[in-house]
Amino acid sequence: MRRWTALLTTGFVALAGLTACSSADGGETAAGGAPADGQVEIDFWGWVPGLEDLVETWNAENPDIQVSFHRMTGDDGQKVEAAVDAGTGPDLVQLSTHDLPDYVINGRVQDITEYVAEHESNYTAQSWASVSFDGRVYGVPQGIGPSGMMYRTDILEEHGIPVPTTWDEYLEAARALQAADPDVYIANLSPGEIGQWVQEVQQAEGSWFGIDSDAWTVGINDEASKLVAERWQTLLDEDLVTTELMWTPEYWARVNAGDIATISYAAWFPTALAENAADTSGDWRVAAMPTNAGSDNQGDSGGAAVVVLDGAESAAAAAEFASWLNGSDETQEALITEGGLFPSTVNGLDSPALVEEQEFFGGQAINEVFIESAENTPATWTEGPNWGTAQTAVLDEFAEVVGGSQTFAEALDNAQAATVADLEARGLTVNE
Repeated sequence: MRRWTALLTTGFVALAGLTACSSADGGETAAGGAPADGQVEIDFWGWVPGLEDLVETWNAENPDIQVSFHRMTGDDGQKVEAAVDAGTGPDLVQLSTHDLPDYVINGRVQDITEYVAEHESNYTAQSWASVSFDGRVYGVPQGIGPSGMMYRTDILEEHGIPVPTTWDEYLEAARALQAADPDVYIANLSPGEIGQWVQEVQQAEGSWFGIDSDAWTVGINDEASKLVAERWQTLLDEDLVTTELMWTPEYWARVNAGDIATISYAAWFPTALAENAADTSGDWRVAAMPTNAGSDNQGDSGGAAVVVLDGAESAAAAAEFASWLNGSDETQEALITEGGLFPSTVNGLDSPALVEEQEFFGGQAINEVFIESAENTPATWTEGPNWGTAQTAVLDEFAEVVGGSQTFAEALDNAQAATVADLEARGLTVNE
């Protein structure tokens, strides 16, 4: 599949070697069976809202496989790699699919093909491909992130500004809004939120990574990214956006105060919006993310998966729980309504809960927008082997842009160079 073995072996353990290690460390003798007392204990780290209740349900129904749950916050994601390398990591963790190739290369996840392959037909082809490398499976998909634009109906209506449907109209709306009320901005440009950037790059049919024969390509400053950069540089230069770090008290204060008229993000964001801006209930609606000229494309900020980490002593039991959590009929409604996930499963996409009307959004069945977005997302994005390095490089450079010391175009060139250098330092072949 995509020549992963050839691309990932240079400088690191081959995928075939990882598979062999997983069989040795994750088979029936070490990881597939229960301890002598008949009960398996699984430590699971994740961030989706409502997981505590689902874990409690599982534990009540499965006395032989008991799961303890740790809610991930802050820098827990960075702690996982170090914990796995030190042999103290959890058994299961929720992981961005952007990060999975790096985990596979470095042997931080186990091959769970034999435990989960039978469930493939219940997942979308896109989501299953995101956890599959060279014909082996390294995780269970847990949602995707199709884009949409949340907007304040009261603000736009007050100033007679139509809901923008294209990025050209978006810029016009931003200028009109500032002219009408200098205290209100079309959006917030967070220098620390990579998903909002990624969804627009994918919308423009770009990708940070690609494959050319037996080498990697890097596209952080590709034409699609330059298109997105030009858009946000204009919005920033004309003071049409705020620049708060997303998820901070300052950001939510802006949202609650009505300083921000639109938020373009993934299908899981409306849940966070409703939780953190409850007093604005009824003022929001969801529309498709504005489109580029001549295109109906939407974007995706990336999905997540639940993976069995290296060192887990009961891989079969851990994979069984992960498959139940993400794919069973019993869990879909809670993952959608409480977790805010946009499902990667066939039964989730068929769930009536997915298209329920939501009071916070004025009774709109908002996921109808996200379903259409998923259908219009181009299949151009390729996951690469050093997402973490690339992401850090981009965000570090974006902080300089917001600080006024460089442009987005310069930031992309710098991040491109840093990402290529890191790949080459890892012993991987890169065609520029």
